[in-house]
Amino acid sequence: MRVCVVLTAFLVAFAALSPLRPGLAAAQAPTNCTTASGSTQVGGSPGALFGGLSDADLARELELARDAGMFAVRIDVDWSVVEPVRGDRDWGVPDRMVDAITARGMCVLGIVTYAPEWARVATAVEEEYGRPADPRRFAEFAGAAAERYRDRISLWEVWNEPNLSTYFKPAPDPVVYALMLRGAHRAITRANPDAVVVSGGMAPGSAAGGGIPAVAFVLALYELGAVRYADALNVHPFTFPGLPSDAPAAGDAGGNSAMVLWPIRDVMVARGDAAKPVWMTAVGAPTGSAEGAVSEDAQATTVRILLNATVGNSWLGPSFVYAIRDNGTDESVLDDNFGIVRRDYTPKPALAEVRDFTRRYPPNAGR
Repeated sequence: MRVCVVLTAFLVAFAALSPLRPGLAAAQAPTNCTTASGSTQVGGSPGALFGGLSDADLARELELARDAGMFAVRIDVDWSVVEPVRGDRDWGVPDRMVDAITARGMCVLGIVTYAPEWARVATAVEEEYGRPADPRRFAEFAGAAAERYRDRISLWEVWNEPNLSTYFKPAPDPVVYALMLRGAHRAITRANPDAVVVSGGMAPGSAAGGGIPAVAFVLALYELGAVRYADALNVHPFTFPGLPSDAPAAGDAGGNSAMVLWPIRDVMVARGDAAKPVWMTAVGAPTGSAEGAVSEDAQATTVRILLNATVGNSWLGPSFVYAIRDNGTDESVLDDNFGIVRRDYTPKPALAEVRDFTRRYPPNAGR
């Protein structure tokens, strides 16, 4: 009965609602990055291909994000990229992204994620997103990353969508993730006591699809004592092809993760965690012609609804819009069309929604 009341309230509330210049010096991150929790601030999440952009595109995309009022950019600090060979670390890819972001006065949210082949569990060695065989090795890498970027990254996210088999092969496992979260939090805060460490974003998941529903995953983490090692919980409130205000179809409660925000909050309050915020580090929807895609107007509506949900809810936020720019030009490829601008930088209506919101609620201006 409580869930029905919560979902009804949720529906009512939502209805109301330049290229890098030679010699450009790397800068320290802004000093106010750690004030982001439970706020209306908006960041950008450009996706996994961001680190491979040309200098010109990297600069242009970041300047677009900055000019849209985004306070931070979410990037992969990818273990499999940094240390493909055990003991041989090359930080060049994340260094370049971090330098470019902080040089433009924005914060960095670093996702410490993805195991190299040599560190994956035996049953998923050949899987790109196989989970680590030893959570202690993952924690050691997280600590090394936090030490390297101590003065430039104070916001960290532990793995990506750990409740889905897609990113936690061979299958999501709360026990393993609890060990990873505990170890990473300890290692990161040992290197940087001021760091904010959030859980991996939980996406729409169902047992039928090989995932674990977000509420069930959170409950498991509480039972395992792992939530104490997250300064914030984190949800990816994807709802496409529907809107966040749409009730889930019968039998598909896992398909609208915006609808789990309030039930997760109820769990947190019941467990004495009312002061802990919930972040949304991937907010958006794909446009185009692929199955599951939405119109550009529906994408804009999705972004508007979810950003507005942070207003007046001191436990919710910040939000990171996924993605800043399309990864490609083929409208039939779902994953290539999450951007709020197209591949050629022409805007979709969602960009105007972000700009309007950040004008009304500027970074660090409170609620």
